[in-house]
Amino acid sequence: MSDRYIFRYIIILVLIVSVLLSGAALLLKPYQDMNKKNEQRINILKAAGITGVDNKNAEQLYKQHCTAEHDSDLPYYIIDGKITVIPMQGNGLWGPIWGYIGLSEDYQTVIGAVFDHKSETPGLGAEITSEHFQSQFSGRKMQKSGDDYSVEVDAIAGATRTSDGVKNMITNTLEAYKPVFKGNE
Repeated sequence: MSDRYIFRYIIILVLIVSVLLSGAALLLKPYQDMNKKNEQRINILKAAGITGVDNKNAEQLYKQHCTAEHDSDLPYYIIDGKITVIPMQGNGLWGPIWGYIGLSEDYQTVIGAVFDHKSETPGLGAEITSEHFQSQFSGRKMQKSGDDYSVEVDAIAGATRTSDGVKNMITNTLEAYKPVFKGNE
């Protein structure tokens, strides 16, 4: 068989594989979107202090507990009519970090917090996803200096840049949401 025919077969094979992969991506897209939405629901509910949430019951529990969604420039969620859950974004040592923080009705107490990251160091900065790190936010009182809000928590040993990133993310988020707090007081 000549090189010309082998080249044609390779081109045909590449086209067939491309069509199959494109078809698989299209078929899987709704499931990927559903999983992404469920992950968001799980994190919102966990930040509101609701336990026992998993991929199987996330949609049902979210519908049961979320009493309002405010999808604007400053999105937030009201859980059980009294807990405000706010999404956050920031920077860790190696890349983006993000999460949700749940605040009491008077915005003075943290109900819960959930964090995630793209590429923090395993065993150090990646610890922001651990229950141990996240649980230290529950029950913390907001510290207000003038109009500035902050929450003081223990840092992760050896992960100063990530810990600072979490602190800055929370402070910057709360600063940006001051109009929401004032409008809902």
